[in-house]
Amino acid sequence: MTNDPSALLRLYEELNGQYFEDTLPFCPIRWSRQLTRTAGNIDVRTPLMKLSYPLLVEAFAPRGLFSPEYEICGVICSTSEAAIREIVKHEMIHLWLHHRGLPSGHTAAFRAKARQMGQPKTRHQIETPKPRSGWEYSCPVCKSTFTRRKRYGRPVACATCCNQFNQGKFDPRFKLRGRRLQS
Repeated sequence: MTNDPSALLRLYEELNGQYFEDTLPFCPIRWSRQLTRTAGNIDVRTPLMKLSYPLLVEAFAPRGLFSPEYEICGVICSTSEAAIREIVKHEMIHLWLHHRGLPSGHTAAFRAKARQMGQPKTRHQIETPKPRSGWEYSCPVCKSTFTRRKRYGRPVACATCCNQFNQGKFDPRFKLRGRRLQS
């Protein structure tokens, strides 16, 4: 399936019939080496779906970066083909919502459709490689950390702490501390 674009198209058509009554428009699916933090994405306006080659193919190769089995949208996948199938289903839900004129994010309607399709969660548990460059930010209170490629241009606070202790408004007590990652 990985090197055969027609196999991806056949998978899309199969899932379109199985879960969407063949109502979704044609959507090309392309592999991307640039997608390294997410397993897939879709531009619902074009439409164009991109799948992460590093996370969905190379991860399952012998001596891959990750364990041979991991959870995608609440479904345990032990093969590249199973992982690709779950990510394509996930991205198709975004397209289905857009096609119906609804918000295409991870809304209640998205989660309901995902559960109907056998996906109890909306995220994957694929370990992504730690970035070698960019910025790492941490909250001084809850100690959570995350990385991003670009430095914030203004003060930013931990959303979790601001939501929990300050009704979602910026609070300098929770101002994130950033440090540059060296390559």
